[in-house]
Amino acid sequence: MAKPLNVLMIEDSEDDAMLIVHELEHGGYDVCWERLVKADAIKDALSRKAWDIILSDHAMPGICAPEALAIVKQCSVDTPFIIVSGWMTDELAEAAKKEGARDFVPKNRLSRLVPVVERELKSKKKTKKPGKKR
Repeated sequence: MAKPLNVLMIEDSEDDAMLIVHELEHGGYDVCWERLVKADAIKDALSRKAWDIILSDHAMPGICAPEALAIVKQCSVDTPFIIVSGWMTDELAEAAKKEGARDFVPKNRLSRLVPVVERELKSKKKTKKPGKKR
């Protein structure tokens, strides 16, 4: 049985978005996803729904991953942010990790995506604090 996964995707290429969703589905997830292409839509999407994971391309017209990550941080959302990009230097990837991105997955190595997502989901569960009992 497929595991449900709510994905917020910041990606300008519809074809790339479909490849990413296919990879996640192939990895055993039932993916409910939304693709954004503009910075102003990120806050709205974060306020409307709880996302399990945020996947962002690095460089797009109008926004880049560091800008998207800054918006996510401003919203005080603790959702794992993973950069999935066709081009990104090691220096840029390390800088993004220092700012809070959890990982970088090259688009030509999408086979790494499912293990990275699984690791981040497990990590998120471990850091969740139990609610107060009444």
